[in-house]
Amino acid sequence: MNISVTTTSRKRACRIAFAGLWLLPCLLFAAETNRTPDRVVNRFRIGPFFEHRTTRDGGVFWAFRPFYSRLSDPVSDTRIDDVVWPLGTFHRSQEQRWWRMLLAYGSDLDVHRDDSAWSSALFPVYYRGRTRQGEDYRALFPVYGHIPHMLLMDDIDFTFFPGYLDYTVNGVEREYYLWPIFSHTGKEPGVERTGVFPFYGRTERRDERHTYRFWPFWTSAVYSGERNPGDSWMLFPVCGQVDRAKEQQWLFLPPFFSHAKTDAAERWRMPWPFVETSATKTERKRSFWPVYGDVGREDEKRWYAAWPLIESFTLTSKGRRTERSRFFPFYVDETVYTPDASGGERIAETYTRFWPFYSKETDRDSSRLRALELSLIRYSGGIERNWAPFWTFYERVERKNEIENDALWGLLQHRTAVEPKGSGESVP
Repeated sequence: MNISVTTTSRKRACRIAFAGLWLLPCLLFAAETNRTPDRVVNRFRIGPFFEHRTTRDGGVFWAFRPFYSRLSDPVSDTRIDDVVWPLGTFHRSQEQRWWRMLLAYGSDLDVHRDDSAWSSALFPVYYRGRTRQGEDYRALFPVYGHIPHMLLMDDIDFTFFPGYLDYTVNGVEREYYLWPIFSHTGKEPGVERTGVFPFYGRTERRDERHTYRFWPFWTSAVYSGERNPGDSWMLFPVCGQVDRAKEQQWLFLPPFFSHAKTDAAERWRMPWPFVETSATKTERKRSFWPVYGDVGREDEKRWYAAWPLIESFTLTSKGRRTERSRFFPFYVDETVYTPDASGGERIAETYTRFWPFYSKETDRDSSRLRALELSLIRYSGGIERNWAPFWTFYERVERKNEIENDALWGLLQHRTAVEPKGSGESVP
């Protein structure tokens, strides 16, 4: 058994701020014609309900919120149609297309070819499509059907499920009658299986033998390999034990109480998930859920308090260091640092959300502030196209040479030319 630990350790405390906004009543009608660096040249709005805009490159967006919106971009050859998002959405990117409407969904890998792979489904009842190899398939669950590549399984066949089920995983066929009671497994090199589920079963591999009786109440295993010999057993839900050369573990009322120790790690659960501690040579974890917990390793440090309200972490990955603090759902602050020429760090991105009042994000070239901010997700294309305008009463966009203020869907606008700013703040 390998005892793994996620990352974390204490960081600076959350910063708390307060902001108040008094906004004018909503406008019903606004229109404008723009030439701005973001390439929007024409924009027409009627409150948050209707919007039409075009760009210099021929892109078009229009929306009759919250019922329908369409975005088309000839540069990337992309079109997105939303119908009462998230209930329905239809995407086409170059030659590929995918769509979803309630529990129905589908895709086409090349809309310009009649023989391309495609699929459609009404989950979990009806499936139909064609594979990349040109195989047509269809299924009406649970009556009859064939479905390739689903839920990590290949070539699923069923007839009046659970009467008959046949599927393949990693080249090994499994056949069931009155699933999961009677089964037959195809030949797998070095593996032998016998049994009638759930009464008795045995699986033998090269250096292992696993047995169950009246599953899941009794399970056992014997390991005869030279690297880590030994045995294990469990009387569920009473107790269990692992006794191997490189692992010792006991369990009481599994999975609530246990102690495990290997040559590289040690873990206590007393009881899980409320108290858990574990440690390896490079990681350490403590969890007193939901009161406090922390995880730490070289590239990541994380801690939480009063889960899920307060969380803070520092993550270093691929030349970037990210610091994030959260007091859910009211406050989020995130800063991304990247290396600079002097060997130190500079701020590459920032994001702050003080829900539901405002959010602000910056990068090296621009910044954007929005009020109000009701979304708890930093960015979602569907929310931005169909819902964000209902609470975006004020927006401020700062670019290298311009500051633009927009309130009440274009009724109040003001632009100011500014001197270009530096590319980022250096951090020692």
